Amino acid sequence: MAAKTRPDGSAALSQYRDQHYKGSRTEQERALLKSTTLYVGNLSFYTSEEQIHELFSRAGDVKRIVMGLDKVKKTPCGFCFMEYYTRADAENAMRYINGTRLDDRIVRTDWDAGFKEGRQFGRGKSGGQVRDEYRTDFDEGRGGYGKLVQTKIRRRDP
Repeated sequence: MAAKTRPDGSAALSQYRDQHYKGSRTEQERALLKSTTLYVGNLSFYTSEEQIHELFSRAGDVKRIVMGLDKVKKTPCGFCFMEYYTRADAENAMRYINGTRLDDRIVRTDWDAGFKEGRQFGRGKSGGQVRDEYRTDFDEGRGGYGKLVQTKIRRRDP
């Protein structure tokens, strides 16, 4: 799954936009086009920062990794922000790492307008990611069943 490219050969922006971005859509687009930060999703809850660094440093020099955390438990919840020193290195990650496997999961990358403190916490009602609350399948790498299914199972247990 290669990243789409623009006519100048750079990695194109996806259709996704962070709904919590503080600023106009135009400002967000401008920030995304200059960004050196990626959102990395579909990670296992058990993937370590060291494993992520090992994979993503193959694309270029990593400035920092900010692990996504469950806002209640403060444990990893399946995403991170990857900041590179240069746009070119971030583009290499989009081009060559997006769609590869890490901990037996297909990694998804997307441009991010830049990390701001507080964004590392999941936005779901139960503390983690919203998608993990509504997931109905069993996914061992993401903690088993989704939160709503787990709640139903617990209600049935004596």
